[in-house]
Amino acid sequence: MNHTASAKHMIREYAWDLGIDGVGSCDAEPLMETRGAFESAVRQGLIPQESAPHPETIVRLTTPRSHLRGARSILSAFQYYHRDEARPADPSRGVIAAYTRANHYLDLKLKLKMLAGFMEKEFGCRTRVFSCYVTLAEKPIAGKAGIGFYGKHGVIITPAHGSLVVLGELLTDLDLEPDQPREPSCGTCTLCMDACPTGAITSPYMLDRNRCLQYLSERRGTIPLNVRDLWANRLYGCSTCQDVCPHNTGLSPTPREVIFGWVGDSIAIREILDMDEVDFRTRFRNNQIGIRDLGTIRRNAVIAAGNSRMDSFMPALKELTGDPDPMIRQHSLWAVAKIGGPAVRGLLEKALGAEPDPLVQRDIKSLLDGVARFA
Repeated sequence: MNHTASAKHMIREYAWDLGIDGVGSCDAEPLMETRGAFESAVRQGLIPQESAPHPETIVRLTTPRSHLRGARSILSAFQYYHRDEARPADPSRGVIAAYTRANHYLDLKLKLKMLAGFMEKEFGCRTRVFSCYVTLAEKPIAGKAGIGFYGKHGVIITPAHGSLVVLGELLTDLDLEPDQPREPSCGTCTLCMDACPTGAITSPYMLDRNRCLQYLSERRGTIPLNVRDLWANRLYGCSTCQDVCPHNTGLSPTPREVIFGWVGDSIAIREILDMDEVDFRTRFRNNQIGIRDLGTIRRNAVIAAGNSRMDSFMPALKELTGDPDPMIRQHSLWAVAKIGGPAVRGLLEKALGAEPDPLVQRDIKSLLDGVARFA
């Protein structure tokens, strides 16, 4: 066994001892194909204009050495999060996507930091650790490092754990033998594409983020009226494409208990509607939801409340139609109309007369034109 193969074997063994479910390695060269794909998605409008990455950001995402000068290898790692939990059926509760019911990203990152410490001590190398996709293009790296392949839904599928994993990366100036990428094995299956509520998977491996419920749930902005109708009682995230994927069927639940940022499978919608900034930061401390804007999560809760058709939400929603945030006013008026139907026409007309924001005005006019459809 040569030096690089021996080092790689030791690293894999230590990663396994730490509880990391899988690792692979690749070189640290720029991801030029990924860079081109990002740029193409922006040009085609597949990423909403207000959240499209700047050209410099795309370069940083696809240039590993911009984060560690002299990097020669990348370890791509994953952590399995499946706990076999049923989707909550109570319409008064907002559903949390399974991957973020606890902060598996932080748990994996801490393990990678321990692995990095081992490598620095054992091999005298330099390292840097990442997790949660905001710094490096983690899925292309995972594919290049052979820990999985891209499914048609655009999520990495691992051989033994399907796509129910979160990813992390360890950059190092240690020269490690790269692993071979895996061949895709989706075949002719299009279940993920067919099941997407909004048709966001426009073709295999092609995602229109303007329609992706997962993407939209993370960011401020107006949710189109037709998409609100399809939102159901989601509070954060969407996993429909993964729920139907054959690679995710028959998997055993992980026994792992992740304590960081635990929020559970759902949260009472009313709790979110009433939440202020302090409550929000406390409730979602150490969870990925906590890095988002409170208004975004309240907007999601407002849409879920509207789709519940529960009269008990009406007092809170009517109060929110006067919220200082135009985004909250906009979606609260929709939710009131969704629950109240033609009976709230007077409220909508009054709101239109007092509304200063042109975007909200346009929404109210659409609601007035179609309010009968909520009956």
